[in-house]
Amino acid sequence: MEIKRVYKVYFSATYTTRKIVSAISNELCDNVVDCDITSVPFSDMIEMERGDVLVIGMPVYGGRIPECTLQSIAKIKGNNTPAIITCVYGNRDYDDALLELRNEVKARGFNVVSASTFIARHSIFTQIAKDRPNTNDFLEISLFAKQSKEMIETLEDFSKLQQIPVKGNMPYKVFNQLPIYPRSDGKCVACGNCASKCPVGAISTDNPQVTDELKCLACGRCIIECAVGARDFS
Repeated sequence: MEIKRVYKVYFSATYTTRKIVSAISNELCDNVVDCDITSVPFSDMIEMERGDVLVIGMPVYGGRIPECTLQSIAKIKGNNTPAIITCVYGNRDYDDALLELRNEVKARGFNVVSASTFIARHSIFTQIAKDRPNTNDFLEISLFAKQSKEMIETLEDFSKLQQIPVKGNMPYKVFNQLPIYPRSDGKCVACGNCASKCPVGAISTDNPQVTDELKCLACGRCIIECAVGARDFS
């Protein structure tokens, strides 16, 4: 199949997953549609056409993909459309995340051509894998993308693809939140940028120094987005 368009879909709180998904997508085609679902979920359905390829990447939190992404994934409709999936994790383990992503994508009418996982800096303990992905990682990413492209271009009927085996268990691992959340310090100027960018609305717009610990993913988005460096993990 000739690749005419690539939809790159990703949740990327600290922008690392976006880099990896972009690197894969750019190897496939010049016509790439950017779909960032980190803080703005899809409101309308996206229906794939012949010649389209889905590249979708998710970070791993507690061995799972973020639950808040499922609403957006449900808005993507394929028709035996080829898909490339990837999960990005902080050098511990990805547990059931890749299996969960594969199953979610398959349920939306896609056939997974290739699957991958890549290591990146841990979102909470940022000294873990602090330099990842590095140059060697991006060489591996490029090779993975080229092999995926070659496979797609040699196939015409993706309905005959066997389901790709990936590591993971069902039922999925129960997501257990760590009791570690970003806090604000005295430098906070209450600009509200962290609240507007929080993927799950865990930060009060009226008082950005308050974080709802039950909602918080500990994804690090608010830390990255704070212009004055007022937020960090306690």
